[in-house]
Amino acid sequence: MRVYIPATVDDLPRCADGLWEPPVAYAVTERLLEIVASDDADELAEIARDVAARASVIEAGSPLRVVVVAELTRAECDADPEVHPAAVRVHGRIPASAIACAFVDEPEAAGDVSAAVGGDEDALDVLEERDLLWYDASELGSLKPV
Repeated sequence: MRVYIPATVDDLPRCADGLWEPPVAYAVTERLLEIVASDDADELAEIARDVAARASVIEAGSPLRVVVVAELTRAECDADPEVHPAAVRVHGRIPASAIACAFVDEPEAAGDVSAAVGGDEDALDVLEERDLLWYDASELGSLKPV
């Protein structure tokens, strides 16, 4: 099961060491499939990724949107529709070998992130239009985007 984990910029080096223990992630869950009128796997994955991206700044307090992508078994996480239709609770640490990649805002997005966190709906819309940059798992230990 591919999971999209909201993270902070500071989490990036830690997630590569196998000691990272995030409490929540997002995935294409049964509940998400029930409420979204699409069977396009890429579109569904983008929904889960975008929810994680928003959570990384709103809930985790990252200065940029950061989403770490991992491949976990269904036994390693449980759906938590009380949090969000795509939410899953992760059991334990994320092994470094499970990390596939990460999506991170370019540094220029920091102003939009700050305004969006402050409640500026227009900034949130602008932020959601920005593309996230893709990084391979091998790059995460040395990545310093801000």
